[in-house]
Amino acid sequence: MNYHTLADFRVAKQQELDELFTQVLASLSKEGLITLKQVMQDGTKIRALASSQSFRQEESIREHLESARQRVKEMGDPRDQEVSPKTRAARQRARKEQQQRLEKALEEVQKLGQQKPSSGNKAHKVSISDPEARFMKQSDGGLAPSYNVQISADATQGIIVGVEVTLEASDSAQLLPAFERIEQRLKQRPQQIVADGGYTTCAAIQQMAERRVDFLGNLGRDLTGSGITAPHQLPPRAFLYDPETNRLRCPEGKSLLSQGRRNKGPGAIYHRYEARAEDCLSCLRKPECCPGNQRRGRSVMRLEESVMMMAFRQKMASEEAQQQYRRRGRIVEFCHAWIKCKLGLRQFHVRSRIKARAEALWACLTYNLQQWIRLRQPVAA
Repeated sequence: MNYHTLADFRVAKQQELDELFTQVLASLSKEGLITLKQVMQDGTKIRALASSQSFRQEESIREHLESARQRVKEMGDPRDQEVSPKTRAARQRARKEQQQRLEKALEEVQKLGQQKPSSGNKAHKVSISDPEARFMKQSDGGLAPSYNVQISADATQGIIVGVEVTLEASDSAQLLPAFERIEQRLKQRPQQIVADGGYTTCAAIQQMAERRVDFLGNLGRDLTGSGITAPHQLPPRAFLYDPETNRLRCPEGKSLLSQGRRNKGPGAIYHRYEARAEDCLSCLRKPECCPGNQRRGRSVMRLEESVMMMAFRQKMASEEAQQQYRRRGRIVEFCHAWIKCKLGLRQFHVRSRIKARAEALWACLTYNLQQWIRLRQPVAA
């Protein structure tokens, strides 16, 4: 028994493990412990089995790969008789695995180059020990090679009904895939999904509305239309909109002319307005409106929302929606905390996304079984 045996065990029966996870959920659902009336969604970053120093550019990866291929060719040299067959087999396997990881690293760095061309001297880098790991922000504010673990928890008893490991550091595009995973596994749709501001995008709101799923989320600054201003700067709400002339009017009565628009996903359009430079430079309120602007007039963004977005905003302004939203933290964030603290899964013990997913699935299965045992225990009188 060694680390390799344990790693092989974690990932050897992924299909069977996935089926076992589904069967446990079916049993929990039969006992009424899962209802899917309300599902909480959240993601957390778990460190990959890779160091920051293992990241290399494409040229360096090619050099390491050529060296690894040469070592593989030299395996089985009859002059190496002083090594036992068991040791020789272990070395052969290690060299082949290293070559496979380097080939995967070369594939990943080329894929990154196609998705987003490198700018200036900042060439794309990937880890040669875990090529699919990505730098992600940790809870302490630092960056580390990690995976983004997505968990969906039924609010009835906090049972985990969905889990996935992604390479995306952002949660913004993870809500619909989470919904589809639940529907596919349990053959039933959640009636309501609750997620934090990382998931609350115009696209997510529209996707849930199209599937007739009640979605509760946190409208962040980017969706509220308040705009981003410097400290003590006159806020955008101080500028009044005139729909007849399509202009904004500042507190001093000067007009800001339209400078174009920008789509911010379905349901939201940002219109940009700018004042004349001469109006701002001679204005007495310039120090509080745009103190750092010396050449151009004040610029303001106005958000135009669809009926769907305005309805969502009105819903989230209600006390009932806020009460339900506040439940999210103690349900789904508890799942992540339990897995990290009780099982110690703060860093994966295996490499590659598919293997990390298997380890995350083992952890979620363990959590569900522990919850099941707890819920079946008789309550003391």
